[in-house]
Amino acid sequence: MEEQFALFHEEQRFGQWWFWLIVLIGVAPAWYIWWRYLLAQPEDTPAVVVWLVWLGVGVGLPVLFASMRLITIVRHDGVYLRFVPFHWRWVKIEPEQIKGVRARQYNALLEYGGWGIRYGARGKAYNVSGNWGVELDLGEGRTLLIGSQKAEELEKYIQQILPER
Repeated sequence: MEEQFALFHEEQRFGQWWFWLIVLIGVAPAWYIWWRYLLAQPEDTPAVVVWLVWLGVGVGLPVLFASMRLITIVRHDGVYLRFVPFHWRWVKIEPEQIKGVRARQYNALLEYGGWGIRYGARGKAYNVSGNWGVELDLGEGRTLLIGSQKAEELEKYIQQILPER
């Protein structure tokens, strides 16, 4: 993806303090088990199990969450989305697919069940933080919400690439 032709570029990460608190509380048991194992080294627990749990949960999950980011790019030929590390390729929304666009405030938990790549009663959403985004009407009752810290700017650039109707 050549970003030099981008009208709009935004990259967002999970940066909320409460999110990281939940992650740290969630992985704390793996760290505790590993630490206790190092101190006591009991004979009845195989070392490989302790090390795999610690690496997979205690280290792997925080690294996974730290690597997650939502990249949104608007170019003249479409809107491009990539939720790293889950998308290996860009998701492209052609301008012709977009029937309408509007910046709006939303509630990630109530409308979509949380953050990430989500499906809710209102359609599909890509979001990582905040409560503002741009909702694309894709026709036939399908919508796509793109979470953004710059929702009005994103709406403006998407409006620019839409074909004249």
